[in-house]
Amino acid sequence: MSAAATDSRQLVLTGGLIHLVHQLAVLTDLPENSERRGASPRIAVLITGVLTRDAVALGGLHQAMEAWFALLRQRDPGQFGGLQLIRREADLPAGPWDLALLNNQWVSGQRSVVERLGIGELVVCGDGLGLYYRCARELRALLPSLLNRPIPEPGRRVRYVLSGRQPAWHRPPQAAATAPSAERARLFALLVESQRPQAAAAVVLALDASAPERPLWLCSVPNLAHQFPGRHIPQAVLEDWRRRLERRHGFDPGRDRLLLIDHPKAPPNGSFGPLQRPWLAGPLRSAVALEVLVQLLRERCGERRIVVAGLTSALYGVRQLTGAEVAWLHLAPLWHGNPLYRRRPLEFLHRWLRVARMARLTGP
Repeated sequence: MSAAATDSRQLVLTGGLIHLVHQLAVLTDLPENSERRGASPRIAVLITGVLTRDAVALGGLHQAMEAWFALLRQRDPGQFGGLQLIRREADLPAGPWDLALLNNQWVSGQRSVVERLGIGELVVCGDGLGLYYRCARELRALLPSLLNRPIPEPGRRVRYVLSGRQPAWHRPPQAAATAPSAERARLFALLVESQRPQAAAAVVLALDASAPERPLWLCSVPNLAHQFPGRHIPQAVLEDWRRRLERRHGFDPGRDRLLLIDHPKAPPNGSFGPLQRPWLAGPLRSAVALEVLVQLLRERCGERRIVVAGLTSALYGVRQLTGAEVAWLHLAPLWHGNPLYRRRPLEFLHRWLRVARMARLTGP
């Protein structure tokens, strides 16, 4: 066996735990890894994105990743014996790197690392559980995508491993491989196991927030507060969403409570500011992934109904990984409550297209 085969160095640039569930499953399924014999590859994982600007939130995520990685190395040393968390970009060892797995080949936080290290082999994995998405300003890739032509990447080879049907207006520029769902489910089960102790308090809070024998209602709040005047989403948006949940999904504000699950980057007092409504609980902010929380609630609640509402790709993850019911909220109240969207309508249109596609993929 050659030294190159035993010393493969692979970099995973990621946005969070559920991204990693998909990306690590993709990594194990790549031909160069699935056909490997002998030493496991050296896999370095680096978090990119907004959390890198919040030391407390990033520290919580790193702690959760370390617990999961320790379990992966223990249970599957052949594939993950060389798995390592890199806490800062400055700590990345110098090249050469065999390949890099990205969420999006154009997002600047990941693109800059690839270019600095001179990595010539890219695997684009998409958002969350493999939903392909574009940056709203990715103009150089728009026409090739619509024409189903490769996006020029001189000196680089690009592969795609994605989930779901790819619409013409949002498809990758070449045929995408299918994500390995069985391996993804196995990795998610190990993530749930690793987060079980950390999630105990959140599970109790979610159970205490609902009346006995009533459904559990969770809301994945989108990370949008910073885009609104005063850096809070208007509370009228919540009232509109409550009415939608009443009409379409059976939410009863007289007997039910909606537990808000805030993004780690939300304002300290929550995305909506101080709230006092008898039908609301939370907000809950935790390094525990929403999908993990829902899976643990399903274990505790048996056949009890669990509904997860929201606008984020986490709902796609919830549906795919746990099978729980999801309720897609609508964006109209966000449009009415934010003058920024009227000045930059493409930002809103891009979000609307993503939500519409995810809602179709998860079904009614």
